Amino acid sequence: MDLIQTPIQIYELKGRKVHVKRDDLIGDGKVLPRWAKIEGIRRILQSESIDKSKPLAHLSVYGSWTGWVLSQLCKEEGIEFISAYPDTQKYPPNLLEKIKENGATLFPMKPNMMALLSNKLSGIAKTNGWQMLPYAFNHPMYVDYMASRMDEVLQNEDFDHLVVSMGAGVTCSGLIRRFLEYKDWKDILKNKRQVHGITMSSINSTRNILEYNKAGDINNVHIYKSPYAFDDMMPNYEVPFDCNEFWDKKMWYWLDENIQKLDGKILFWNIGGSYIKSLE
Repeated sequence: MDLIQTPIQIYELKGRKVHVKRDDLIGDGKVLPRWAKIEGIRRILQSESIDKSKPLAHLSVYGSWTGWVLSQLCKEEGIEFISAYPDTQKYPPNLLEKIKENGATLFPMKPNMMALLSNKLSGIAKTNGWQMLPYAFNHPMYVDYMASRMDEVLQNEDFDHLVVSMGAGVTCSGLIRRFLEYKDWKDILKNKRQVHGITMSSINSTRNILEYNKAGDINNVHIYKSPYAFDDMMPNYEVPFDCNEFWDKKMWYWLDENIQKLDGKILFWNIGGSYIKSLE
């Protein structure tokens, strides 16, 4: 399967050039959201690890496009999809309607911590004979797909710094692993490549996910907590390209505050487009 190609665009930030990988341009914003994860998820659904004769259940929380993407891709693949979600006023009704229009079964759950909801859904799925995908798509095929996206970039140009929002730590794992190990451009003994990411989870849990996927080099991967809360959309802060308010916007703000500390060429990997615009 061919890779989805997205451009690298150059923006100026405090007098410095920043190369921005526009993976928010995957998806059209109508049938599918603008999100880097789409093709990696598609590969899992098309793999032998999925039994298309069994219903697939997955938890989608506020701020995530998982329910939307899986409802559309499962429709394309002929898989029955059950979209579980915390039944709160925060969860956008028009997003639920979009998921339902794609033929999915909505499965509201009493609000709780994500880990508890996930464990509860796992038990329900086991009882009902449903299959589930790994947490945050932590599947080798998905991580390898994201690594191949980094190959696509590094075959043409090298960078000293990768700046990427870490979320749960899965999507960025493939990017980070390949960024640090890619050899065509570097002298292994003098490798100065550095990774910088913010996480909305705990630093330890994010680091554990990275290490699980062989992307957690403590000397080269720097994880920071965002000064802004997850659901703070930062309405008064402008970014010169379309990005996700929960993650990527906060990552660009970090870069804005710290860019003078980074020597060399910077690659900012934009994972998603605006959540707000997608629901308009």
